[in-house]
Amino acid sequence: MSQSFEDEIAALTQKVQSDPGLLNPESRIRALKATRDLLHAITPPPETAIQDVVLSPVLLMAMRVGVDLGVFQAICDGQGEEVTTESIAEKSGASFLLLDQILRVLASAGYILEAGVQSFKPSPLTAIMAAPPFIAMTRACFDIGNYTTTYAPEYFRQHKHAFPPSAKETPFQLAKNTSLGYFAWLVENPSLAADFQAWMTVKQQASPNWVDWFDVEGLILNGFEEHNTQGSSSGDEEEEQAEPVLVVDIGGGEGHYLHAFNRRFPHAPGQRILQDLPHVIDTVSDIPDKTKLMAYDFFTAQPVQGARTYYLHWILHDWADPQARHILSNISAAMKPGYSRLIINEAIIHDKGCDFATACISAMMMLQVGARERTEGQWRELLADVGLTDVRCYQPPAGSAGEGIILVQK
Repeated sequence: MSQSFEDEIAALTQKVQSDPGLLNPESRIRALKATRDLLHAITPPPETAIQDVVLSPVLLMAMRVGVDLGVFQAICDGQGEEVTTESIAEKSGASFLLLDQILRVLASAGYILEAGVQSFKPSPLTAIMAAPPFIAMTRACFDIGNYTTTYAPEYFRQHKHAFPPSAKETPFQLAKNTSLGYFAWLVENPSLAADFQAWMTVKQQASPNWVDWFDVEGLILNGFEEHNTQGSSSGDEEEEQAEPVLVVDIGGGEGHYLHAFNRRFPHAPGQRILQDLPHVIDTVSDIPDKTKLMAYDFFTAQPVQGARTYYLHWILHDWADPQARHILSNISAAMKPGYSRLIINEAIIHDKGCDFATACISAMMMLQVGARERTEGQWRELLADVGLTDVRCYQPPAGSAGEGIILVQK
């Protein structure tokens, strides 16, 4: 007797669950697409629309309230034993009736498992949602992102459906009732700023690192001038001037990518420079090897002249073209012709067939900072505007969800 359609799906699901290593990254991406195609094929269009428009916002609310009440941690603390709605209510101080509603939504979506009537156990998603970085993600993305998307339709009606003209005239300002730009607002709201930074760190760690797939050896290390005194950081000390710079990580936060670079190329010569705003640099506790910390605003002249590599990650997608040109001009002025390279590690949107996550992130950049992700053509045009025309674009490996590389020489 042949298997039913449902049995075939169940058998395939069990096969994947029992062997986590069954799919390599490339085949996993293909399988995900095939699974989504199957889901769309068997879901009537009205159901899909209802799910996305009516039900998804309720799930987001339940997750956010669940984080506030410590629901995910409480269920994980049960160590596999049943945890009741009543016990969570006693622990959190929340209304039993409120929790009954929230827990029902979370269980129906798989974020927790029903063990019995009004009792629960953890699912694989429960532990993720109880982890501090994902708690931070939920707070930051809901309290900033979800507020902004909610107010976006009203903003566009008020502005005759024009693209936001500046970083201080976006749906974000309407949502938060502020005249501040997004990043200035974060400075005024340190708790959410910390959540945002924690979420960015998780996203960085989860994304494929450029040093693991890009030809760093051939395009960066080969040709590095170990005795090039021009490629050095500015300063008054002679020994500082005498050490050539291999990599300048501009706006590099806590140094995640320099740590990754050093792990991949521990014996690479030359100095590394980690640049960011003073309030960021002051918080860096784990300094990457061979690295100098430097407080720097990328809207000012680049103090490190003639370095081998200037590196930007997730910087230019935060800025509209006029500001991006300003940032690039400062870097270009510091580059040594024929020697220095600029590496822009950002999304390179396909002209057709952009993936859902990248499309959403690009739209969010528009809503919060009046910017966007860029296609290869838009990257080339932006760079040409500041006189940089020797440009090569590299997409990440097949099956990867990471960003591409735009390699620029002067």
